[in-house]
Amino acid sequence: MPTVQYFYFAPIKPVFGMNIVCREQSIPSACFILINIKARVMEKITTGFFTAVAVLGALACVSSCSKNDPIAGTWQGAPERIAHLDDASDVSSVLTFDFSPSITSKSAGTGTVLASAVIEVQQPVVGGVGVDNAYAANVTATASVSGTYALAEGEDNDYLLVFDPSTLKVTVDPSGVVFAENVITGMQQPQVDSLTAVTVERWRMLLTPAVREQFYRYRSIDDVKVHHGSMMSCEVDDKDLTFRRTGVPD
Repeated sequence: MPTVQYFYFAPIKPVFGMNIVCREQSIPSACFILINIKARVMEKITTGFFTAVAVLGALACVSSCSKNDPIAGTWQGAPERIAHLDDASDVSSVLTFDFSPSITSKSAGTGTVLASAVIEVQQPVVGGVGVDNAYAANVTATASVSGTYALAEGEDNDYLLVFDPSTLKVTVDPSGVVFAENVITGMQQPQVDSLTAVTVERWRMLLTPAVREQFYRYRSIDDVKVHHGSMMSCEVDDKDLTFRRTGVPD
């Protein structure tokens, strides 16, 4: 009578989610288990490889789009005054434009744009101190609006920006409201908080139309030229402007 040999295999730890326990199995069964494990390992490696290839392909596409679109990236302008705000002694803002080229459009020089602004307001004393009157204060606000951009038809350095008015947002940070020392001297904290709340809401309402007008001036940016990759000159409303690149372009 032929002799049949059996092998005892200790429990194998799970591999990629497998729960394998072998007891008194013959060699062919053990080989099948090892082959099955190898197949699953190769499946994981193959999936990971093609995922990495897809990611690298997308990054290469974005990089190529950026090189073909010289304005791709983030650009910051010089401080400029916001006019027609009689309630302030001075209002200045710094605009930033973030251009993201489209990776799906067949047209060059198209994509999405995010315009943002940091606004500094100096509010003078125009009345007595109180929640119903204006008082000396410095106010810091931020604003943003998003949209799309594209090269003007038949042009290679004139851009048209279309903003979505529903995305316009103006925020006045309560922590950015600083009162003149003589205004809050002797006041209790609840009074200061009340003055802060009034100031925040007042300037949010006053700045919204002014900032909207400022953003919309940039619906047409002409004669765009990028110098040494870090400076951009352009013309807006017949006025020459200069922007500097911030960060690294996408």
